[in-house]
Amino acid sequence: MPISASETRTALLKCGKEEFLKRGFKKASLRAICSKANVTTGAFYTHFKTKDEFFCAIVEDDLHEYNGLYDGLIDRVIGRVSSSQGEERKIMEFIMDHRALFCLLFDCSDGSSYEGFKDDLLRKFDITYQRFFDSYVAKPVDPALVRTVVRMKFAQYCEMIYGDFDRDEVMRITDSLAEFTRAGFEALLGTKFESPGYVPGLFS
Repeated sequence: MPISASETRTALLKCGKEEFLKRGFKKASLRAICSKANVTTGAFYTHFKTKDEFFCAIVEDDLHEYNGLYDGLIDRVIGRVSSSQGEERKIMEFIMDHRALFCLLFDCSDGSSYEGFKDDLLRKFDITYQRFFDSYVAKPVDPALVRTVVRMKFAQYCEMIYGDFDRDEVMRITDSLAEFTRAGFEALLGTKFESPGYVPGLFS
């Protein structure tokens, strides 16, 4: 029985994600993707004009959701609005549920519209942390120091993305890092963070 256009698209996206994760954007084969999805190349081009458009379709919905979660949290943190533990965990749980998304964007996107994603993300975090630190002290914090802190935190969270951790372990580590980071930032800035505000991680 012929499958619907929606089912064809879903099969292509699933098989495309697997192929891009395995071979990266440049080396991924559309022919192999179509074969695995059991559709023709003609059917593929009915849904996607180019390989790049196809890659974007795989990542963009989840990425949009992540950006909304992160940006909303940052606005609350800098605005000194309470952020519940449930909200923090919701973001980290999202990341654990979408590890493949970050692997695709970090490691498999060369040659696509997202090939500079990691650098763009770090620049966004630089700006976020600069705004956060500066909101607690009289004079702007040294941007070089902020960049160093951001990259240390980024390495910590990448370890959780790439590491062989289950959800409970990730939550436990996240809670421990939050305490460690808070104390370190307070010492670094010579200030105390106002309760019930909390220090943002890069992803949570």
